[in-house]
Amino acid sequence: MNSSTFILSGISFGTLLLGLSAWRLTSSKPLILNILFASASFLIAAYGISIKHPGQLTFAMPFLVTMLLTGRALGIYWRTFFKEEHELRIPAHLMGSAAAICVVGTYVAFLNQ
Repeated sequence: MNSSTFILSGISFGTLLLGLSAWRLTSSKPLILNILFASASFLIAAYGISIKHPGQLTFAMPFLVTMLLTGRALGIYWRTFFKEEHELRIPAHLMGSAAAICVVGTYVAFLNQ
């Protein structure tokens, strides 16, 4: 196994922790489903890189998950600032952090494609 496998596995775990923290604050079912899908996608990408036949799926899944989490984070930020639901500020920061580490994971997966 190379370092990319460990990085993607760590990103999967980090995304899961940040998402569970945001979910505990909001109790949103779509949020937890998105986070579980994101974590599984990064684990599948790590597996694809570890078997030395990455293919395009190991880049496509993290890329789509990054877009999904970025859209969710932007939506929560929008509700925080424009609809003035200030109790969503911390979940917005957590989802933004999860999206940011997913960008790093997508870049790592792209380099190993």
